[in-house]
Amino acid sequence: MTTTELLKSIRSLVAYHQSCGVNYYHNRGALEEGLQQLERLAAEAGDEGKNPPRRRVSTNDLAAEKSGPDTVTIAELAKEIQTCRLCQLCETRKVSTAGKGGLRPDLLVVGDWLVHSSGTNGEALFGDQQDQMFTRMIGAIEMQQSGVFVTNLIKCSVAESCRPDANQITTCMSYLKQQITLLSPRIILTMGTAASQALLDSTRPLIALRGRFHPFKVGSGQTILLMPTFHPSYLLKNPEMKQPTWNDLQLVRKKLGEPGGKQ
Repeated sequence: MTTTELLKSIRSLVAYHQSCGVNYYHNRGALEEGLQQLERLAAEAGDEGKNPPRRRVSTNDLAAEKSGPDTVTIAELAKEIQTCRLCQLCETRKVSTAGKGGLRPDLLVVGDWLVHSSGTNGEALFGDQQDQMFTRMIGAIEMQQSGVFVTNLIKCSVAESCRPDANQITTCMSYLKQQITLLSPRIILTMGTAASQALLDSTRPLIALRGRFHPFKVGSGQTILLMPTFHPSYLLKNPEMKQPTWNDLQLVRKKLGEPGGKQ
């Protein structure tokens, strides 16, 4: 790992802490000094010239407002995700799934992860057939593309035989929480057991979580409504669960149509 890559990792950790509401470090002076030394080492090694940092890392960033001039953008975060090497999943990924959609969405959709195969479209987020089903689902509740952003809990595509472990999920959660903070959606729709359990910090089965809104608190103190439902991959194998999923989508549509909604 180069010095620049180490600095990127620290930036992600700082942003994750911010999303969790952390605003103080013990022995802050020593931490500041260490970060400054890393900056100097990166500059001397020439790493920074090849891959300039978005901003200097400082514990003061924890108190920075989201609208500040040094805020990481969704596009910058996507570039960082594409080159992320924070866990072993990067060694086998074929594509990264940072997400796509409107930058001021009413609805943020979070799936589990993309299972890559020889026939998978490079633009897919859930899978080729799954994405087609998802597009029909979103169209059925009359959502505009500009009002929806779609991403995954795990940003690397994984093999069908692979199931990301708890440490890998925790690592990727730092990116997801940054996306939630930046996008500030009105509603989050989690599709799949892993995404639903991770964001709700729950071990309850999806069948017990779906069908109602749950509060999801962002580090800033904001509360966003979260609706868990089934993943398109599950619906392709279990078509009898399309009706419960449709019921969940209708609840989302109704909530977005209430006063204050931007649907």
